[in-house]
Amino acid sequence: MSYAPPAQANDVVALESRGEALLKSGDLAGADACFARIIELEPRHLRALQFLGIAATGRRDLASAEALFRRALEVAPDNPRVHFNLALVLQTQRQFDAALHHIEQCLAGAPRYLAGHLQRGLICESLGRKAAAVSSYLRALRLADARGPARLPGEVRRSLNHASAVVREQLADEIAAALAPLSARHGEDRLRRVLDCADIFSGRRAADYAHPRWRPRFMYLPGLPVKPVWEREDLPWLAAVEARTEVVRGELEGVLGSEQGFAPYVDNPPGSRAAEEWKALNRSRDWSTFHFFRHGERIEENCRRCPETAAMLESLDQMRVPGYAPEAMFSVLKPHTRIQAHFGSVNGRLIVHLPLIVPPDCGALRVAGEERGWTEGRCLVFDDSFEHEAWNDSDQTRIVLIFDTWNPDLSHAEREAFGTLMQVAKRFELSHRAAD
Repeated sequence: MSYAPPAQANDVVALESRGEALLKSGDLAGADACFARIIELEPRHLRALQFLGIAATGRRDLASAEALFRRALEVAPDNPRVHFNLALVLQTQRQFDAALHHIEQCLAGAPRYLAGHLQRGLICESLGRKAAAVSSYLRALRLADARGPARLPGEVRRSLNHASAVVREQLADEIAAALAPLSARHGEDRLRRVLDCADIFSGRRAADYAHPRWRPRFMYLPGLPVKPVWEREDLPWLAAVEARTEVVRGELEGVLGSEQGFAPYVDNPPGSRAAEEWKALNRSRDWSTFHFFRHGERIEENCRRCPETAAMLESLDQMRVPGYAPEAMFSVLKPHTRIQAHFGSVNGRLIVHLPLIVPPDCGALRVAGEERGWTEGRCLVFDDSFEHEAWNDSDQTRIVLIFDTWNPDLSHAEREAFGTLMQVAKRFELSHRAAD
């Protein structure tokens, strides 16, 4: 299809409509002629300047492309796409500092622009600014994960693969530096499982899961016994916990009269992939919790309201990793509520339930296909990195005290190294985190 000027050659609106139609039909030459004519009639027409600049970039006429995008910036100095396109041209011309300026102007106006973060990472790599590149790539990977990588164009996915490789290389270097002193002190043989975990986490080796329903979402520590559910006798100290059931239940009853301190356990931002995955329970009080510890932080007000429970928790061999653990809470499951099958974040720990209020015919916990019911005052222990789900089919509320503890198969040296590995991962994320 060739270009034929409309009857009213000075009708910019008609020309633009014609150009867009030609572009949609695949007649790039015709569209180019239309937009070129628009520029003759209206030199500050933003869409025409952008189109012609992109076309010039495709022809590798970089001088013309740069001139067109600079003219477009005079028209729309805050337009993120114009800054992005100009940055691409400048980067191709190896004007990296100027390209970085414009890509940052782009991201100032469009902070969630995935391609912009990928491009900033490439520019920073060219400038030798690896830390800045990693920060950009991490942000791009988070944005891609939230949208679902399968929905992205192939070119973007290829760029994300490069971003992932750069991030993983940097992460592996930081992990190795943090674990080296522990390896020197304890010996690599004693830390082999943790060192293998580090290689899996940083992408240097693939995870070889020892069970088809064993899939920790965050970090997999290989070589542990395949044991989804543990017996109370495996942890003799649980007898002291069970002996405190009435005291703990009494404090629970004291806080149940008010919603203060209770909040939905699942709380994901609307529109996120996690919110969609958990839509039945997201921000719902059908499953709510009253935390004593959350991501390793002690919740002082709740501990003050339940001092005996808090003191008992403090006395236990809980998993303690700043930023991650311990986790301890009253878990409230309303009548006819089901917690869908899911996986915990790491193995290397166990989850303990102390059932406090269990209605008749309540329901059960299922871990890797093995089903266990709750009995008031009798602890139930499992590895939540196996697929697990729970439900309350009764007409009354079910409440348990939940807390985590180290997997007893781990030595003290392994605990120290595994905790160090988790903290390196947290520091890595925080040090490169861009504000949403």
